[in-house]
Amino acid sequence: MTPNNTVRRLVRLLAVDPEGRLLLKRYDSPTHSAQWLPLGGELLSDEDYPAAAMRLLHEEAELSCPLGPLLRQRDLTEQSDYSVEERFFLVRCPSVQDSDQKSTQGELLLTAASGAEPLYQWWPLAEMQCTDSEEFSPSWLPELLASVLFSEMMMPTSTARL
Repeated sequence: MTPNNTVRRLVRLLAVDPEGRLLLKRYDSPTHSAQWLPLGGELLSDEDYPAAAMRLLHEEAELSCPLGPLLRQRDLTEQSDYSVEERFFLVRCPSVQDSDQKSTQGELLLTAASGAEPLYQWWPLAEMQCTDSEEFSPSWLPELLASVLFSEMMMPTSTARL
């Protein structure tokens, strides 16, 4: 804990569709180059991580999907002003075909302005692995997605009978 005990609690969502693509949002910072981040944000004072995850999933992508397991958590100290407690959850999203949804499967989602870079995009693992890891925050997002997809491939779909 930092001297002034200020803690920012953040939740991040690995929203993955049936094809294994990860929904990311583009963040343009005046001080850093643009990066792709998972959905999510800061918890409200009265929220726990699962409640914040569900709220942010709906606010950012207009999706209502069940919250999956906690994949990773990390504690960071930002300068000496505050610390950050960040948790990453898996969210399995069904194919979205409803034209009223922002997150239409396989298409670029929202744009900042006509012809501008997309703000939200579904990223296939292969494309993430061919992209400079510094374009993602955190830079290990492709590895985390690969571990999720690999572990699901290794799980049996049914119990073998003897």
